[in-house]
Parts: sequence; structure tokens; C-alpha cells
Amino acid sequence: MQNNINFKPIISLLIFVLSIFTLIVFIGKVLIPFITALILTYILNPIVEKITTKFKISRSLISLILSIMVFLLFISIPLYIIPTLFIQFKNVLINIPNIINIINNKILFAINHKYNTNFNIDFNNIKYIVLNNFKGISNNINIFSPIAKNGLIVLEVILYIILIPFILFYSIINWHVFIKFVDDLIPKSYLMAAHNIFKDIDTMLAAYLHGQISVMIIMALYYSIGLKITGLDSGVVIGLLTGTLVFIPYLGILTGLLIALSVSLAGFQGMTQIFYVLGVFGIGHILEGALVTPFLVGGKIGLNPIMVILALMIFSKLFGFVGVLLALPLSTITVVLLKHAKSYYMKSKYYSEEQ
Repeated sequence: MQNNINFKPIISLLIFVLSIFTLIVFIGKVLIPFITALILTYILNPIVEKITTKFKISRSLISLILSIMVFLLFISIPLYIIPTLFIQFKNVLINIPNIINIINNKILFAINHKYNTNFNIDFNNIKYIVLNNFKGISNNINIFSPIAKNGLIVLEVILYIILIPFILFYSIINWHVFIKFVDDLIPKSYLMAAHNIFKDIDTMLAAYLHGQISVMIIMALYYSIGLKITGLDSGVVIGLLTGTLVFIPYLGILTGLLIALSVSLAGFQGMTQIFYVLGVFGIGHILEGALVTPFLVGGKIGLNPIMVILALMIFSKLFGFVGVLLALPLSTITVVLLKHAKSYYMKSKYYSEEQ
């Protein structure tokens, strides 16, 4: 059925989007724990629903257990993962002179001997710079130095660690109340259309999130086991970090690869372990790109990896870390709204009438 374009819902939607945009710009940093908790609630709510229905366990108890688990996870990051990685990077710095000597005396020597070349690189200047400026370099990359000097950052991190599980607890309990509150704000004449849009957004976003979480778990296990087998120090931690970051195309695997190679070079005894590490990441990249991600995620939000990176860059530029959190939900909402807008436009009299 053809109809004229009704600008009332369009103007209302634009006002709503502008209001949200203004809110995020002015108080974006304050919203970080709330947005994080709401995203976690959205992801965990289907699990909570199944448990409450099947095992008749109260929603409050499940919320408490999940909140404690999230709290313990957040605590493990600053208490274990970050210090462990920092120690490895410090070992890399300490062993830079040894690494330079090994590369110069073993690798280049072997290449020259095998191919009958005189290829040689003078590392004396590099060694001199590293040895004489080591203290300055070490101080500059010491991530705890600026944090220790800035008590406000430490306070913010502690506040987020406490606030997010706390907000998560109440948001899981009151999820249905929150949904009803949003539903009551929608004009009755547009309720059905809004429900159709929300249903499409929910279906697309839920499918993508659940698929992506499965990919992250599988790849974290793969990299952890693979790097552990290579004998790499902190291989499990590096594997978990790499698997967690695979939701950012290319950045996750590059970050993990650089850390793994740095740690491998820190205890360098030959090229064997480095080849093993490269093999683990090479196979992992092929496995993720050709099998795991297409099978579990596919094109469920209609965004290819390049568009995902673009969305992350745009929203992080606009809203900082809040934008990173909102990039995926906002991209999904945008795709769904554009699809419905196109359908609405194609059915309108404005589009179909001929002059």
C-alpha cells in the first residue's frame, strides 16, 4: 500500500538520536560503567531466562552469582594479566643486548655462510644507544609510573571495577522493568512498527554477539594451548588476550603476535620457537577467518571486517572509549534502521509516483 511520507516519526527519531549524541558527548565518561553493565546484561539475559525457567532459581540469586563472576574477572586483569605482561616486556628490554648479539653472531652468520654472502649489519651503534639509554627507555615505557603519579586514574579504575558488577546485578533483576519503561515511551500509533524494528535489531545483534563470544572462546583456547605447547613464557595469558581481542579484526591477532614474538625474543635460543609461534598464529588466522568466524558469525549484522574497523574508528573518535563500547550496537541499529527506511521509502507515494 502506497502512502505519503510521514515526517513526524522521522523528526522524532532525529531528535532522540541528537539527544543521545549530546548526552554521550558531554557526560560520556560517566556512562562507561552503565553502558558496559547494560551490554553485559543484554548478553547474559537469555542465559538468566533459561536458568530461571528450567531450574526455577530466583533471578536475584543468578544476578548475584553472575555479578560476582564479572567482578572476579575484572579483578584478575589488573592483578594478574597486566603485571605478567609487564614483566615479560621488562625481560625483553633487559635482554635487548643479548638479542642483538645473537642476531648478529648467529642468524646473519648462518645466512652469510649458507648463501656465500657478506651481508652484515653493524649493531654497535644500536647497542651503544640501548645500553646508555636503557634506564630512560625503561622509565618511559613503565606503564605503572604515570598511573602511580595520577591517583585519579587509579580511583576511576577501582570505581569501574566495583560499579560495573553492582549495576549489572540490578540491571539483570530489573531488565524487564527497563524494557517496559522504554516500551511505554513509544507513541501507541507507532508501537507495532517500533516492535518490528526492535525485533530485527535484537535478532541481528544477539546472533552476532553470541557468535562472536563463541569465536573468542574457541580462539582463546586455541592460542592458549598452541602457545603453551611452543614453551612460550606466559603463553596462556598471551593466548587468552589474543582470543579476547579477535572481535577487533586484525588488531587482536597482530597484538598477540607482537607480544608473543617479543617474549620469544627475550629468551632467544634459536629460530625454532619463533617459527613455532609464527605457525600457531598463521594457522590460527586461517582457522578463524576461513572456518570459525564464517560458521559462527557470518554476515549476521551485514558488516564486513573493514566496516567493523571503520565503525570502531568513527565511534571511538566521536565518543572515546564509550564509542568503542557502543560501536557494535550502534552499527547494528544503523543497519536495521537503514533497511526499514529503504523499505518505507520504496512503498511511499513520493517514490512511486510518475510525473
